[in-house]
Parts: sequence; structure tokens; C-alpha cells
Amino acid sequence: MRRALAVGRIVSVATAMAAAVTAVTVAAGFTAEAEDAVRAMVQRLLDAPEATATVVLERSDPFGGPPEREEGRVWYIPGRGLRYRAEGDVKHEMALDREADRVVLYRPSEPHLYEAAWARAPRRLRQLVADPDRVLRGAEGAVPESRDVRGKRHDGWRLREAKLGESDSRTSVWLTRGASGLPHFVSVANEVDTLLVEFRRWTVRRAARPKDLAVDVPHGTPTSPLDPRDLLGGGE
Repeated sequence: MRRALAVGRIVSVATAMAAAVTAVTVAAGFTAEAEDAVRAMVQRLLDAPEATATVVLERSDPFGGPPEREEGRVWYIPGRGLRYRAEGDVKHEMALDREADRVVLYRPSEPHLYEAAWARAPRRLRQLVADPDRVLRGAEGAVPESRDVRGKRHDGWRLREAKLGESDSRTSVWLTRGASGLPHFVSVANEVDTLLVEFRRWTVRRAARPKDLAVDVPHGTPTSPLDPRDLLGGGE
């Protein structure tokens, strides 16, 4: 169960990043000014040799309780890989490296390293690395929209209902641009709950550092096979 939750966290971050990327594909629904702003925001990520940011994840409680919150950091090398490291009391890491043909999950509390081949990673993660504009399908345009986040008003854009991956679930996406010019808040909502991902302190590197996709584990850590597709109910 804990492994499934850890995989779910990086899928959540990937979904938020993919939602931002998808805004480029539906920018024709914006005004000319908004179109230019969104394209410039997202294109920087797609053109970057590597981008990294700290993130805060908040998932709403469908029963009305306080949101579930987690902080971490993400590394993204377009075309090659993605790594997420959760920080705080419950630490875990997951990384995908297309060229190394590897996906790994590590929880220091066990400690145990789980490994699988690239092809066995969740489809949504593989698409974000190899073909990000396919992760969210069926977007029907977007409209400017302001929302209150933690007591402060933020201007952004709402994508009309989109189809997430190859699922039949309909998803509403809202995103904002930060002072850095890169995505700041990305909200992904369905009929059950809402995921809010805040990207903080973006860094765009001048050159990719493949070592950033490596998960450091103590020597002698036991290793076992991992099938993330089974953990996520068939790879969604």
C-alpha cells in the first residue's frame, strides 16, 4: 500500500506538469496575449535541457477534512527522465530514466529498492518524458479565471474539461504563471477530489545532468522487482 502511495505521488506531480504542457496545445482558445504568455511559460520547460523545482502537493479530502499535504522536489529532463523525492516525515523517491531503461522506487524507512524496466513504468509518466502533449487529451479550449489560493487571489487560465490519458474520467485543469515565468499553481480536479500542486523555486539548467535522475541508496540495500502498473491498476 505504501509503495502504491509513493508511485501515486510522482504520478500526481507528472499530471500537474503535463497539464501545464497541454496548455500549449489548446492555446488557440486563448486571446492572443494569453496565448503568447502560456506558450512562453510552458515552452521554456520543453526546451530546457533540465528543469527542477520544489513542490507542495495538496489533495482535498472528499469527506471534508483537511487536505493531505506533502512537500518534495522534482527533476525533469525532457526526452530522458523524471525524478521525484518526497521530503518531511514520510520520505520516498521514485525515478525514471529512459536511456538507462530503468524505473526505481526507494523508501528509506524500509529500506528497500524496487526496480523495473522503463517499459513497465506507468504510462502517464513515460508519456510526460517522451511525449508530454499526449498525457491530457480532449482539451476543448481555455478561459481566463482567477481563484483564491490560501487566502490570496491568483490570475490564471482554466482548461475546459479534458480527458486524462486514456481514461474516461473528465478532468478540469487550472494553472497560473509564477514570477519566474514558469508554472506556479496547477489544480487538477475531478468528480471526487482536487489536487493542487505548487511549483516553487524553478531552476532551468544550461545542460542536463543525468546524475540528477539517480537515487542514492546505502550499499547493500536489498533489491526487488517493481511493477508500477499493477500498483496503479493497469498503468493509468
